[in-house]
Amino acid sequence: MRKWMYGLGKDAAHGASLLKKFGFEAVAGGESAVEETLSKGMDAYLFSGAFRGPAFKGEDWLAEDVDGVKQEWFSSTCPTRREVREYNLSNIRRMAGTPGISGIILDGARFASPMSGKPEAFFTCFCPSCMAKAKEMGFDAEAMKRAVSALRGFLAGKAVDLLPHAEGLEDWLDFRRRATTEHLLDFVNTVHEVNPDLKAGIYIFAPSLCRLVGQNYRDINGKMDLIAPMLYRCYPDADGPACLNVEIARMLDMMKTAHGWSAQERIRHLRALTGIEIEKGATVESLMKGLPVDMLRTETQRARIMAPQGALVPIIEMDDPLLPEASRKVIEGGAEAVSYFLYNEEQLLANEAFFMENN
Repeated sequence: MRKWMYGLGKDAAHGASLLKKFGFEAVAGGESAVEETLSKGMDAYLFSGAFRGPAFKGEDWLAEDVDGVKQEWFSSTCPTRREVREYNLSNIRRMAGTPGISGIILDGARFASPMSGKPEAFFTCFCPSCMAKAKEMGFDAEAMKRAVSALRGFLAGKAVDLLPHAEGLEDWLDFRRRATTEHLLDFVNTVHEVNPDLKAGIYIFAPSLCRLVGQNYRDINGKMDLIAPMLYRCYPDADGPACLNVEIARMLDMMKTAHGWSAQERIRHLRALTGIEIEKGATVESLMKGLPVDMLRTETQRARIMAPQGALVPIIEMDDPLLPEASRKVIEGGAEAVSYFLYNEEQLLANEAFFMENN
């Protein structure tokens, strides 16, 4: 079984040595990890965020909800701001010149998820930049805004008929997808322009959640060299963007005041949105405890079907209490390798037998 790790821990030299001993072949992380990773004969991948930067502080850069209220999500700005995108690409260009690396993996290239900050942050972005971009792409931006306002009101308990807004909601999700894909393709082109041999990769939401944040596996199939679905099934903290159990729990919580929906209807709609077989009696509390380990195989299979080209390396929790089984499910789903987030020596040693047997 091929194994990757995110990060090397506080003692990079020791961490790299341990990973090499346990048969790991690649490490993704910051620039400080490159030298030790390469010295042990492993592949080094650099990690980069997307829509953030030291110059983009303050409310002026934040996403806007339908009422024009600024919303912070995942420490990120509005995803369509030209200055932010150009800064990200210039940083990618610099990183791509790092000697010895195998590629760069982009994270956070998306719009806000239900769990990215306050629930209100999900209902974005309608700032002037996004409204202009939507119109440029041929969308009725005002209809999108009205539709999202109606959805937010409905989920808050207002007697709103969503049917007339169905097209606007579809356009909102499609706008998010097209805007995100635009930057992802610019990222790929930037990496390959600097060095055609480098791999351009993405930490992407699981297939069950990606549409909600503007990510689409089919859009990047054959273009992105490396696709790393974030399949965190049992993240223990309530603040966990991209973590399947946390995101789905937040969605169910957002539905609890939806006008006229019974508990059974909430579960039915959650299944329809995600494609995951949520248990009939599921609650926010039960979801937070974690999703079945078998779903890692299912989500990996879905990712492979939607993106049959390129390397598929799902990333799972290093702290998963069923780590060996979770790893095997990912490989059974069709992945070339399994990646772990993040370096944890205690967990490495606790699973030494498994890692050594699967070199």
